[in-house]
Amino acid sequence: MIRKKQGGRIMAKAEKNVLSIERALTILDCFSREHPSLSLMEIANKTGFYPSTASRLIATLENMGYLKRNEKSLEYSLGYKLANLGAICLASEDLRSIARPFLISLRNRYNESVGLYVVNKNQRVCIDCVASTQPLHRVIDLGTRMSMTRGASGKLLLAYMPESVIHNFLEADPYVTLEQLEEIRLAGYAVSYNEHEQNLTSIATPIFDAEHQVKAALFISGPSYRLGQEKVSEIAKRMKDVAMEISVLLGY
Repeated sequence: MIRKKQGGRIMAKAEKNVLSIERALTILDCFSREHPSLSLMEIANKTGFYPSTASRLIATLENMGYLKRNEKSLEYSLGYKLANLGAICLASEDLRSIARPFLISLRNRYNESVGLYVVNKNQRVCIDCVASTQPLHRVIDLGTRMSMTRGASGKLLLAYMPESVIHNFLEADPYVTLEQLEEIRLAGYAVSYNEHEQNLTSIATPIFDAEHQVKAALFISGPSYRLGQEKVSEIAKRMKDVAMEISVLLGY
């Protein structure tokens, strides 16, 4: 009997908590582009809650950072906590679907193979690639795994890793130096010549997420005779801009 009674109390408390959450979310739903700030009475009228109930819920949301109050107008607006959650939500969107239009645009502009690499365990893996339409072009299959210490994308991804992780990679394969990785971070892009294949040039720039961490490497690869030094500089500058556009869409 006692256990049954306690279970009933727990159930009632759980239902009360769910109701409070529903009411809090109802308050957040009151805000819109047309109504970015609202007074207590406006919120009470929109939700149908008693002013005392609305005030209690608003106080909790304000304490937790989901609402903020203007001390002059005494009106409430959405807090920075929601902005942070929104950024995390955007960052969790499928990177490929967000980046794909940009990959196609870069391929159409330079007609070289364009794609994305991400870190997976101790390697980098290609998660998307839009191939050049020229007869001679770089072909990279989805799922292709490559070294982290060689190639533009590998060195770029490695350059932004914690120092302890970098040292572990360099101990296993000291192909690149700490000084070179520092230069990559300062430049904001990496270039490789003939590192995986002869007569192949690659350029890579970082894509950042909402946590300001490098989420992927945006790369362009093609025959070296089409990608001379002057061309590389031009493409790298454009790629940095494009990578930043993608980063912003990911919440950076």
